[in-house]
Amino acid sequence: MNLHEIWKYDDENHIQKLEGFILLCEMCHHIKHLGLAGILANEGKLDYNDVIKHFCKVNECKPKDFDNHEKLAFEVWSKRSQHQWKQDFGKYKEFIKQ
Repeated sequence: MNLHEIWKYDDENHIQKLEGFILLCEMCHHIKHLGLAGILANEGKLDYNDVIKHFCKVNECKPKDFDNHEKLAFEVWSKRSQHQWKQDFGKYKEFIKQ
């Protein structure tokens, strides 16, 4: 299992707030971090087709649905990457070492 952070994004004020955490299997975690999954696949460390198959199995959908998910995820990432973001660790702030 992998611990994955859950962020809420304020796209107007460019603040990302840590809302909590969720446990994910390794493949679901790769799906949450598709950019990294692509890098790992290019390095021969991950079979990207396995990621697609897992997505389709979990979501009971077809590869074209994955393609749409992937496209949307990268569109959002591209827009958000144009800004400098502030992080709000909310109730987890006390656990952050500075």
